[in-house]
Amino acid sequence: MKRGGTIACLTMLTVWVVAAKGLAATVDFESVKPGTTFGQAFGNTTGQTLLTQEGIAMSVEEFFLGTFVGFIKAEVGGRYDDYFPTTPLELDNIGVRFDFADISYDVMLVTLEYQEFGGGNNFAVNDQTLHQVSPLSDLPTDVAPGVTASVDAGLVTLEGNIDSFQIGEQELGIDNIVAVPEPMSILLVGLGGVALLRRRHKA
Repeated sequence: MKRGGTIACLTMLTVWVVAAKGLAATVDFESVKPGTTFGQAFGNTTGQTLLTQEGIAMSVEEFFLGTFVGFIKAEVGGRYDDYFPTTPLELDNIGVRFDFADISYDVMLVTLEYQEFGGGNNFAVNDQTLHQVSPLSDLPTDVAPGVTASVDAGLVTLEGNIDSFQIGEQELGIDNIVAVPEPMSILLVGLGGVALLRRRHKA
């Protein structure tokens, strides 16, 4: 495995452990009935909050690609269910925004699992510049003022003071949005470094 993929796997594993111990907030869609669908054709409006889990509020948003504006469908489970170990959310020409305002701590690290299946992407942090990229790995490192982004092996990692982020695509599956407070982000980096050192020692 390439070093970038190794680091992404270590990050994902450590975040799962932190979340399992109740030290982070998570949206995983497991509490929503598979087949639940959101979008204009389903009576929803732009900016409407449709899911709140562990203090994270998810709203549906418009998707932009050049001059095209979409607000078609987000479905729990959907076509990409088999590509994830747990129930994902399928995005079809629509965006979703995750707001961390009601979490009891300052969010300093966010991870998001994803699988791309074609088309363009939207991504914004803290309601700043809405980046239009394809693929997601083309996201700039300086994704928003004071926030950095890294994308590798199906994982987006944001670091900085994060109040919200928005993502959308023509064909995308997302799952396990995890919001981590500052002490845990320090722990995550430390555990990741220890794991890498152990791996190198064994090699």
